[in-house]
Amino acid sequence: MRPLFIIGNKRSGTSHLVRILNLHPNIFISHESDIVWILYQFQHQQPFQAHPWDSDVGMRHALAICGHLLQREKSPWENLQTITKQLMEQGTPWVPPVNKPELLWIGDKKPFQHTDPQLVKFILKHFPDALFVHIVRHPYAVAASSDDFNRLPAGDFWIGLSLEEKVERWAFHEELVLQMRQTLKDRVHSLRYEDLCQRTEEELSAVFRFLGLDQDPKLLQDAARQTILARRRYPKINCSAKTLRLAREYGYDLRKPIGWLRALGERLYWKFVKHLT
Repeated sequence: MRPLFIIGNKRSGTSHLVRILNLHPNIFISHESDIVWILYQFQHQQPFQAHPWDSDVGMRHALAICGHLLQREKSPWENLQTITKQLMEQGTPWVPPVNKPELLWIGDKKPFQHTDPQLVKFILKHFPDALFVHIVRHPYAVAASSDDFNRLPAGDFWIGLSLEEKVERWAFHEELVLQMRQTLKDRVHSLRYEDLCQRTEEELSAVFRFLGLDQDPKLLQDAARQTILARRRYPKINCSAKTLRLAREYGYDLRKPIGWLRALGERLYWKFVKHLT
């Protein structure tokens, strides 16, 4: 087995990406178990607390059901395997229990945390053959989606920030990803949320090739059926010149807002296309 970590920004399709990656019999990615952050604190004998960029919801849940399995005499990699397998077999409120006897890749989805330079250094030291999958979404959509999410009881990040401030936070995390892509070269695979929704089989197939895995056409078709473009309306948001340049790196033109009519039309179009295929 090798470790695999999801990076980027929240509200960028990371949960759906994990859901369809986990369709593969050789992959299990936990849903925000905070396992790397847990192991970092455990290794440094620090009290468990929320990561500065994140809430402690996932961490507290993982520790409640698996914390007793952490052992000082085990390496971080051994502890990661033990905790992740337990989460996989027992299930969580976000991921149903599953048994996968032929696992080749295990890891976690913590898009903010896995770009934290101190945690990246920890990962590279203790999991030297780790790979990273990065998914990016239009920053205006991320900001608007986080607004909606934070109106729910589960809302737990970027609380109290304006849309403009959220777009700048998006840029902060995506810039860290770009730095990882430059330093780690062939170990980071990037895809856009919009492309994953519109060309699911092609984009997912590229991820599997990146991981050196077999590609089952039925699995790819199943993933495509489960994937619908969640295009949404969002206004033009003021942002810095630096953020404009960064967004262009990913193919986003922030000068063009998406109105409700265009958003609805594109959503219906891609839903119809997926139905035909």
